[in-house]
Formats: sequence, structure tokens, C-alpha cells
Amino acid sequence: MSHSDTEQVEQGCAKSSSYEAQQQALNRFAERYIKLVLAVGQHDCYYVDAYYGPEEWQKDTYWQPLAELQLQHQQGCEVLRGMTDELCEPELVERHNFLQTQWLSIGAYLDFLQGKQRSFNEEAVALYDCQLAEYSLLEHRQVLTEIDALLPGEGSLTDRYNQFKAQFIVPKDKAAEVFLAAVELARMRTKQHMALPENESFEIEYVNDKVWTAYNWYRGDFHSLIQLNQDQPLGIERYLELASHEGYPGHHVFNLLQEQKLVKAKQWLEYAIYPLYSPISYLSEGSANYALSLILTDEEAIAFERDVLMPLAGLEGDLALFHRVLKLVKKLGYYENYVSQCLTDKLVDAATAEKMLIEGALYPESRAKQRVLFYERNRSYVINYSVGEDAVATWVEAEAQTQAQKWARFESLLSRPLNASDMLI
Repeated sequence: MSHSDTEQVEQGCAKSSSYEAQQQALNRFAERYIKLVLAVGQHDCYYVDAYYGPEEWQKDTYWQPLAELQLQHQQGCEVLRGMTDELCEPELVERHNFLQTQWLSIGAYLDFLQGKQRSFNEEAVALYDCQLAEYSLLEHRQVLTEIDALLPGEGSLTDRYNQFKAQFIVPKDKAAEVFLAAVELARMRTKQHMALPENESFEIEYVNDKVWTAYNWYRGDFHSLIQLNQDQPLGIERYLELASHEGYPGHHVFNLLQEQKLVKAKQWLEYAIYPLYSPISYLSEGSANYALSLILTDEEAIAFERDVLMPLAGLEGDLALFHRVLKLVKKLGYYENYVSQCLTDKLVDAATAEKMLIEGALYPESRAKQRVLFYERNRSYVINYSVGEDAVATWVEAEAQTQAQKWARFESLLSRPLNASDMLI
């Protein structure tokens, strides 16, 4: 072996050794990250949305004062800064960036738990890594005008919309059958494009007294519990939306891909925990909202509702017109962010926020009350649905000409999550 060959071998060994050392350093920080998230969860039962890491870490978690957790967070910031210049591989840099962005959000949430006030926009940056554009009330009024032109009848726009929508409300005794049919279709379509683990599974529960409409509780080992809230009547369109959002290829698939490709395959345990008020929710909710457009075109969704879901629910109605209206109503999602912003920034009280939703988002009174409770609990979290969906759509479709390419881009995004600031195109 020549002298130059020997040098190359030595350099390769040194590089490999350096890579392993840096990987181990990140592994140690991942443990620090998980344990701090679990500890914060002792102060807020909603904070840890999912955990399927080492059981002993969870069993060893105990209540600690917020000031102590804040100190631990500051110490972790110094550790992260010390790693920055040492990382030599793009994969490790990306892993470090994810941990750093998630870690910073923990500090912001600790601030919140200790009473520090941030504006809605400041919180969106601190918790979700998302810079918000200014909302235009002029655009909102234009959308309402377009909806008004489509709806028949007399009276307020809210009354006419809800009277029109009433013919598409699924009776509660038909909800389970309709939802299961929607989930089965979403699962079948997803499996046509993605190779899911053979043992992946889900169960469905029907619940009451929640501030949300549906929820996915990911349990690990590729299994989810999907809960559907029965407090408010749901339109026929919501069943495909929720099946794809909570199930396939939404939250259930998002979580199992991370477990499969990152936690199990790479032993990157930071992905085995999901702090709800953190940057990963931007992608989680955004991708789940985008999911329906992947599994069905607008025409296919209408056909499935007409031929399968409507008969199951015992309903009849002009679905084509209904979906024309719904496409406009969906644009009001940004107005909902605005209402939550006004409420969070104390520009309006709860009663005024309810009125804004009734008049400006066309909500019936009971739904407006439920939604305001959600805003009061979750504040800027709502931006993850609308802003997050638009960001995911832009990122996926930027380099995808065909539906197959969209699926491939979507799967790669879910398998290796990006932060909001990394998705800008």
C-alpha cells in the first residue's frame, strides 16, 4: 500500500470515527430533549401528544418546578450551540437543525406556562417557526360576496348557508357506518401509492364533550386510536376530510413513517415524542389537511359521496353546488386565524369572537362556541391548518408534474420532516 493510500484510509477512519461521535452526541441530546418534553408535560396534560420511546424514561419522569425546567432548557441551548461547528455531514446538520428548532419551542412554551405574554404572531414564530403574512379583510368580504351569490333563499348569509347545509348533515346513528367507509377508501387509496407496514392498524371511538371535531392518538407500533367527537352534527363532506386527515395519508401515516424510518431504522429517538405546541405540528396539520387532495380529485370525492356515503347516510341533495360553496367556505380558514388572533391579543372577548365566527365564518352558534373554546385553549395553533396546508401544497407540487410524483414528494416530506422555515420556496 502506498503512502497516499495509507493517508486516505486513515482519513476515512477518522471521518467515520468523527461521524459516530457526532451521532452519539446527538443521541444523547435526543434523550435530553425527550426527558424535558415529558417533564413539561407534567405541567400541561395536552403538551405530549404522543410518546413511544423508552418506557423507563417516561416512568422516571417526575414533577419539577418550571424554573428548574427553564434552567435545564438554557443548559441545553449551550450544548446545541457547542455542536454546531463540529457537524460534518448534511444528515447530521439536518438532524441538529430539527432538534434545535424543537428545543427553542420548548423554551417559548415554558415562557407561556410562567405567564409571559406573546402576541399571536410572535407565538406563531416562537412555537411553530412560522412567519405570518398580514391578513386582508377585503379578501374575506369578497369571499362572502361570492358565497352569497351562490346560495338561494332569504335572510342572513349565515342562516341561508346553514339551512342549505342542513340537507347534507349525517344523522348521528349513521355516523359510524359513513366514517368507516370513508376511512377504508382513504386507506385503500393510500396503500396504492405507499408501502405501509403490514401490521399498521387503527381503531375508532365516538366521544363527546371535546373542543375538537376529531383526534388521532398515535400509540406506537404503527397503531392509532382515532376519536370522532359527536357534539356537533357533521356534514357529509367532513367524513372524507377527517378520514384522510386523522388516518390515511394524514396523522396516522405521518406518525408511522417517522416511527418506521427514523425511530426504528435510525434510532433517532427524538421522533418518538410529539410535543403538540411545537414546529412539527405545522407539518403535521398542514400535511393532514392536504391529504384529501392526494387520494381523490374533487370530481372523485363528489362521486364517492354521491354513490356511497349519501346512500349510507340516507341523504339527497345537489352535491355539485354544495362543493362549489364549500370550496369558497374553505377560504374562510384564514379569517378564523384572524379571529383567534384578535382573541389571543385581547382585542375582543369570547362573546365577540363567537359573533365574528357566526357572521364572518358562517358558523351556527353552538359550533362558534366550541371553536372559541378551541382558540382559547390553543391560541396560534390554528395557523397550522390553513397556512400549513398551503405550505405543504406549495412544497409538494413545486417539483411534481404527475400524481405519482406528488405522492413521492409527500412521502419524503413525512418521512423526514421539515420545519416551516425550511419549506419556503
